[in-house]
Amino acid sequence: MRRPRRAASVRTGCSACWRRRRWAGWPCRFPPRRRWWRRPRRRCSPSPLVEALLAARLLAGPRPDLAARIVAGEALCSIVGAGTLRAGPAGVSGVVGQVPLGQKAQWLLAPLEGGGAVLLDLAAPGAEVVEEPGLDLERPAARVTLRDAAAEMLPEAGWAQLCADALLLRAAGALGAAEHCMERAMAHLTGRKQFGRTLVSFQGLRFELARHKLALEGARHALAHALATAAQDPRGESVARLVCRATAAEAAPLIVEGAIQLHGGMGFTWDLGLHRQLRRVREAAAALDAVASRAALADRLDQAWSA
Repeated sequence: MRRPRRAASVRTGCSACWRRRRWAGWPCRFPPRRRWWRRPRRRCSPSPLVEALLAARLLAGPRPDLAARIVAGEALCSIVGAGTLRAGPAGVSGVVGQVPLGQKAQWLLAPLEGGGAVLLDLAAPGAEVVEEPGLDLERPAARVTLRDAAAEMLPEAGWAQLCADALLLRAAGALGAAEHCMERAMAHLTGRKQFGRTLVSFQGLRFELARHKLALEGARHALAHALATAAQDPRGESVARLVCRATAAEAAPLIVEGAIQLHGGMGFTWDLGLHRQLRRVREAAAALDAVASRAALADRLDQAWSA
């Protein structure tokens, strides 16, 4: 027997009205659209906040006007930790690859082969900026080629401190991304059911979460110790900083990749966006260089034993 048609007591198109029509047996094909714009969404920030703070601190002495513009967001300065730049009588020449936001930045801080660093105006004659493939989708990379370009020399001590603090902040960013991915994996496992049970109730998945949590907490404690002793080692050569770099470079990609695996087949899709965090974490791990950090720790240990 066909049920009589009755008026809904709520607005047409809302989720409550759609549920009532569905359970009453009325024809309804599609659920109402979700109002996703009312909820804040986490994204990878395209703005180089860390680079801006570090560059402003370094340039506060020699170029206070430029430092103020960088902090105010009026000028964009990118930083690279490696390159083949040489200072000559006519200017600086060489090539620098994987410059974050190189096509949008107006200034560039880059190291010299013999030590120290230079401040480059990318709009000056002799500087050529070409787009280059990179891992981070929000911050496309570029390749900068210099041919006798004008540059300002920067002190070596200030540049060493900037590189040390940049690696420490990169480790913190990588661990933050890993924690975010782990939280999303935990929410997925607790909300999804299989064979009448939540996924988190399966012992294998719980062990996997426990291993990731253990790796995350160990890396976070190493980071906290490195931050507590950062003022005593401005050049970044202490054991605490080396341990922090090694643990963050190894733990963060492992946790993010594990979170993708725990989501199943949809973990690799663009709908979740976990691959964006993986790209940024992989880039940070390459900069932290766990192999070099462990080699430096082994040298410290040999020196301690030989003494």
